[in-house]
Amino acid sequence: MLVITYALDPTADYVLRELTERGVPFWRTDLADFPGRSTLTAELRPDGRWDGWMYDELRGVDLSELRSVWWRKPTSYCFPATMSGPERRFAASQAKGALPGVLGWLPGVLWVNHPERNADCTKPAQLAVAAGAGLRVPETLITNDPGAVAPFAARCGGRIVTKVFGGIVHTEGGRRGQLYTRRVPPDQFSNPRIGLTAHLFQREITTKAYEIRVTAVAGQLFPVALHAPDGPARLDWRRDSSSLTHTPAALPADVAHGIRTVLRDLGLVYAALDLIVDTDGTHYLIDVNPGGQWAWIDLTREPITHALADLLEKGTP
Repeated sequence: MLVITYALDPTADYVLRELTERGVPFWRTDLADFPGRSTLTAELRPDGRWDGWMYDELRGVDLSELRSVWWRKPTSYCFPATMSGPERRFAASQAKGALPGVLGWLPGVLWVNHPERNADCTKPAQLAVAAGAGLRVPETLITNDPGAVAPFAARCGGRIVTKVFGGIVHTEGGRRGQLYTRRVPPDQFSNPRIGLTAHLFQREITTKAYEIRVTAVAGQLFPVALHAPDGPARLDWRRDSSSLTHTPAALPADVAHGIRTVLRDLGLVYAALDLIVDTDGTHYLIDVNPGGQWAWIDLTREPITHALADLLEKGTP
């Protein structure tokens, strides 16, 4: 088994401790270890199979024996500071073409998840797939036209929010910050800066009762209700996750079926999904995160740990 994640990943540690207790062999590495601290040697055989090793000075994996790859949260390839910027960019493109390329073409290997499937899980894709699977999705507009926002807001009762398309973490001027979901006031509907890039707007679910985080592992669903008090976490619980109360949750059968359909259509073995439940009990899917965290929720930490360990140990695509 191959585990690809960053060095200090406490979430991965839960699963790796479980695998160690079961006596399941694995090798943990990171993309940042390649090529400085790890080596790939792969040779194409006449039957079309790649054969060889990936290893460092202590451990490694025989590619012919690899059954599963846990592509968790790797960091970027790392190259010497003595290389110029163009050299590093070229070297990174070569590493990206070789390492995932060889690993991704090994037959009979389970990926959790394949990096291409993670990359394909864009916000437009996941929302479209969810709607096609019969799940409710808040009314959504993607545009760089400032003139399109006000009419959309009018159709949404005047209450809309905006979200980023990818990760919320950003750095500016050496300072690290987060771009959370935020309300768009009416005086910003026609802001000309909307024309500078694409923006995502959605109807705000003003009758929100609570949210559900669903962690999915190979079709098994582990839902937990997240209750936020009045305050910053009410609109976006990521603003203050320590203020949340977690309780067990049950999903309606049609919602559970829709989630499994979404995962199948997106080609994801693992994902963390976020839903809003309104006061009428309607479930709205708002996000599918193929690398979402799960160990921060006490209620489901142990069963998810065991489900992932079972899956990786079995290694069946």
